[in-house]
Amino acid sequence: MSVWGPVMSAFFVPGSGYVLLSRPMRGLVMIFWMCIFGYITFQLSSVNISVIGRYSGGIAVWVISVLEVYQITLKKRRSQAH
Repeated sequence: MSVWGPVMSAFFVPGSGYVLLSRPMRGLVMIFWMCIFGYITFQLSSVNISVIGRYSGGIAVWVISVLEVYQITLKKRRSQAH
């Protein structure tokens, strides 16, 4: 299994990297938290904040999910090598 397949998938389509790693519920949970934290930061920020700043909570969870997919992929690859 290539390391970059699930990672790039998770980067472009949030939650899809987990599906490729056979963890679809984890992907659904991460999408749920992206929506929740994106909504919270959107509601708490003022109108003069940039779009990235207004959805920064959801973006932060998205970045964490991409990093987690990378770590899971590395662990699976290491376990298959031994």
